[in-house]
This record gives sequence, C-alpha cells and structure tokens, in this order.
Amino acid sequence: MKAKKIIMCVIAALLVIAICIIFVTVFDFEKEQDPQITPNNVTEELINQLYSYIPTNEMGLHTMYTGYYNTINNISNDIIESMIYEYILEFDEFKLESVTVEEMTSAGVLNNSDNTNDLQPLYKVNVSVFNETFPKIFGTEATFRIADFRYNYNTLGRLDDNSSYFYIFNNTPLQTDKNDIVFRNITKYAVTDNNNTIEIYDYYLKCDLNTNNCYNDEEKRLLNNSIKYSDNFNINDYLNNVVTYKHTFKYENDYYYWFSSDLV
Repeated sequence: MKAKKIIMCVIAALLVIAICIIFVTVFDFEKEQDPQITPNNVTEELINQLYSYIPTNEMGLHTMYTGYYNTINNISNDIIESMIYEYILEFDEFKLESVTVEEMTSAGVLNNSDNTNDLQPLYKVNVSVFNETFPKIFGTEATFRIADFRYNYNTLGRLDDNSSYFYIFNNTPLQTDKNDIVFRNITKYAVTDNNNTIEIYDYYLKCDLNTNNCYNDEEKRLLNNSIKYSDNFNINDYLNNVVTYKHTFKYENDYYYWFSSDLV
C-alpha cells in the first residue's frame, strides 16, 4: 500500500509539472508583454512606421529627397535631430517633460534677443533619450552631433548650459517668402535578404506656389519640366511624370533602421 501511495504521488506530481509546462508554452506571458520586431513579422503597420521616419522639410534643408544617394553622412544634422524628436513625439511621448519659461531662463536656454512674449515652451527632453533613440532610426554604427537644432520655422530645440536637456519651444517664426507644397506617397515596398532588408518606394514632388514650378527634390534644384502647379491641381493626374525614390532599411538589434535613400 505504501508503495502504491508513493507511485500515485509521483504520477500526480508529474501531471502537475506537465500541466504547468503546457500552460507556459501556450500562454507565454513574457513574450506577450514584450513583443519584439523580428525579420519574420513585417506588417503594413511596420512599413508605415518606417516611412514616417522619412521627413520632408518646409525650410528646404538637405533631407533624403535630393536626387542622389543619401546616407546619414550627407544629411543635415538639423534633420537628424528633428527625426529623433519626431520619433519621440510619435512613439515615446511619455519621455517628454513639461517646462516653463522661468525654467528655460534659469537653465540658460534663452538669448537676449528672444522675445519671451512670443515664446511658447513645449517640452524638455533629456539628451540621454536622444542618444537612446538615435540607433533605432540610424543603426548602431552611425553617430551624430549633439547641438541646438531647428525643427521648423517656428520650433527650436536648444541645449541647456550643461548640455543635459533639450528644451523645445516655439518662438517668433523666421521670415520667409517660401510657399511650397509637397506631394509624396508610398507606391510599393519589397522585403529582401531573408527579410533583413526593406525597400520602400515612393513618389515625390515639391511645387512652389509662388511660381507654380514643380521640382523633383527637396531643395528645388531639379525642375520637373512636365508638371506645372495650378488651382485645380490633382497629383493623381501626374503620377506618370513624378520621380520615384527608394528608401532602404536594415534590420539590427530588434529594429529596422534607415540605411539610405536614392532616386530610382
């Protein structure tokens, strides 16, 4: 009888262990709580997220749309830091901290020429957040320069005296006679290299509303002789005349990062 009881206890224990193993295998809570991007789960949502990294710049700064091959080595540092800030706004907004004019003044962020009546504080962001975000967009092999940057005509990012925080704020907008409109959209994408490379293709057109001339690049150097802007302009009528850019992303450390952009 004693031997039978021992055998029954062993069988019961094995059944409990088996049930626990099945439970963990099926439900795997840890994996559900911390999903990772892998080369096997390329989705439309991921494609749209990656495409959101690619900026257009109303000031005409050197972005990915230049008409030739671009990597991080030949785009503007303002664009690099603006892309990081845009990523934080979109995907890590809890890392944005509130700020006041008084705090900006005590941190040495404001200049004598700044009109505090027109100034609107937005956020402050620890420089460490920029450093942590950078490789998610540009990969671990690239580097960038921590410096003040201009996000757009109204919005600036300035470092405090200790270079420990970026202070983001709206100030008196730059005077400009630029009046441009940009048309772009994804046309297709390709997944290659065992899903370790994603290529996103889009069309691009920038039109000057002052002259009605349209261009194939951000800096308005490459005139598109086939297109003129008008009041009833519809980009869908000109898709055979717009240029295509290819944006390449590489997989590394659970992220796809922007590698290059080029005119096809």
